[in-house]
Amino acid sequence: MTKYRLSQGWTEKPLNKLSVTCSLEKNFSSLFAKFEIEEPSVKAVITGFNNPVYKDSCIELFLSFDNKNYYNFEISCIGIILGQHGMGRFDRMFLEKKFLNKIHVRSSLGSEPIGIINRPYKYSMEVEFPKDVFQFDPHLNFDDLTGNIYKCADESPTPHYMYLYAVKTEKPDFHRPEFFRKL
Repeated sequence: MTKYRLSQGWTEKPLNKLSVTCSLEKNFSSLFAKFEIEEPSVKAVITGFNNPVYKDSCIELFLSFDNKNYYNFEISCIGIILGQHGMGRFDRMFLEKKFLNKIHVRSSLGSEPIGIINRPYKYSMEVEFPKDVFQFDPHLNFDDLTGNIYKCADESPTPHYMYLYAVKTEKPDFHRPEFFRKL
């Protein structure tokens, strides 16, 4: 298992009580991610597949097996998933619900909307991506995996953006595969 620590980006003054670690583990059939998160406030109001979970407290895994196309999995702190695939920000297609249903998410916050917790809060999330979720890469090898890991909360009381590998853009922009690295 490889453990990563995310860094705050696109901020002049880093927020206090904001930290994220992610441990990744790969085997023949699945990719596992475990997150330990502390943030200054937590928001979870969005429900339903493929809705704008990035407005809530959210972790994101952008994953590529061919260095051309990539999957973006955006998962709110209560396990609501947005999943897409494509070459860039504008050439994306939503993954069907039958594939998103295969992703197993466990959050210490549960799975129901909690509104806003406007104080520092710690929670954990575990996500399992079975191999067949990656429908456009039937012969994938997890050893070839590149990507980036993000944390955001666009519309929380304490908006923030974090990344594993630095994204050198003026404004937050997670859809930048040129900044992907080996995972």
